[in-house]
Order: sequence, then C-alpha cells, then structure tokens
Amino acid sequence: MRNGKRRTAPVFRSRRFWPSALWVLFLAAGSVFSCVFDSFPFFTAILVAAFIGLNEAGRWPYKTNLVLCAGAAVVVAVAGVFSWLEAASVFALFFTISAYLFYFRDRAKRLIPSFEAFAAGVAQAPDYGAFIDRAWEELQSMAPDEAVFIILAKEDGSLYIPAHFGEAPKRLKRNGGTPWKVYASGKPMVVDRVSTAHDQPMDRDAASIVSVPLSAHGEKLGVLQLESASSGAFTQEDAAKLSLAAMILAHELYMFEIESTEETDDYDSD
Repeated sequence: MRNGKRRTAPVFRSRRFWPSALWVLFLAAGSVFSCVFDSFPFFTAILVAAFIGLNEAGRWPYKTNLVLCAGAAVVVAVAGVFSWLEAASVFALFFTISAYLFYFRDRAKRLIPSFEAFAAGVAQAPDYGAFIDRAWEELQSMAPDEAVFIILAKEDGSLYIPAHFGEAPKRLKRNGGTPWKVYASGKPMVVDRVSTAHDQPMDRDAASIVSVPLSAHGEKLGVLQLESASSGAFTQEDAAKLSLAAMILAHELYMFEIESTEETDDYDSD
C-alpha cells in the first residue's frame, strides 16, 4: 500500500551492511570507555548489547558476530586492562549464548518435520473413522506421556468425544470445564494446577492441562486437549505448538464436513 497505513508488520526484511558497521563502532567505543574507567561490568554489558544488535540488525552470521565480540575480550585481556579470569568469564557467557542459539535452531528444525509428518499422516486417512483414529495415534506419538483428547462439536453446540480405537463416542456434560471454556472463548488455555471442581479434567489423574480450539474457515469445530499427571507440565510454547496441530487437524475436519455435505446434497437431489 503506497497510501495509508501498513496493515501488517513486515515479516521479511533485507539485511544491510551499515547496521553491522554501526554496531562494530559501538563495540569499539564501549570497549575503550570501559578500559579507560576500568569497569569490567560495563564492558560485559557492551559486549552483550553489541552481540544482540549485530545478530538482530546486521547481515553477518552469528558465528562472525561471536568472533568479533570474543576478539574484543581477548584484546583487552592481552592489553592487560582486565585479567584473564575476567576475560574467561566473558568467554563462558558467550559460550552459553552460542550453545543456546544452536539448541534453539536444532529444536526448530526438529519441530517442523514432526508437524509435516503429522499433516501427512492424517491426510492419508481413507475415511472419517480412520481419520479420527489416525489423528489420535499421531497426537499420542507426539505427546507419549500425556492423555490426548479430541473433542468435537455438533450442530446444536454440544461437545462430544468421537469414537476411536473401538471406544464408543462420549457426550460431554455442560459443566463449565476447560473444554467448554476454550470452545466458547476460542482461545488457548494453560492450567498449571488442575482443580477438579473448576477445570473438570477428563483424566482423573490430570494435574495440568493445555487446551486449544479447533476451528477452520470461521467455524468452531471443537477442542484439542492434552492432560498431564504432573503439575505445571505445559507452557505457552506448548499451547502454541498444540495450536499448530489443531490448525492442521481442523483443516482436515473441515474438508471431511464439506465432503459429507456434498454427498448428502447429491442424495437429496436424487
């Protein structure tokens, strides 16, 4: 949009050289200032700020930025301004930061294939019954230590657990429990410590819950819920990951509903 305000924030942005150059100047000036006033805490703060700034605004990879900041620590240690022990503490700090970045990157790489496999698994189901069983199986493999509940909504607004693995469908009472709250609000919910009277868990051993809505194309389709026997087992990050699984599941559910409606319309026309 050339005129008016931008509706959404930019997701992709081009990386330029000049921010990296400015952060290098900031690192150099801060290092000199720290050495003049013999303040190691200030020097550490400058290093951390420069490292974050180089990674966020610059175009160089974080390994290069790590070498720049660690090199500054070596220079001041060799110059005798700060002791080698103080320089070693900086190295320990940046080793921790770089290890976390490696961990975060690898965790993201593992997460994407898991959801791709989940989407492929549920999409290959030949019919609705097999789809529910496959979805339950895939979700249980993603959360092997938790109790998995796929809760669907009927046209009258009631909630039920569909038949799966030979178990009969089960209708949920309107008791104001967590599934009803999530279905009504359309927002994820994380319960760190379950209250049986207030949260109404479906597993009697549940101590914590994460629950997210199932919706597609503006239609409420139900709720996806995990329950754990441990208190505080789930975080907002878990809610975000479960919401992604719910989005995949809801899309396939919506497609089954469309196919069912089309078949009914064809039958009525005959």
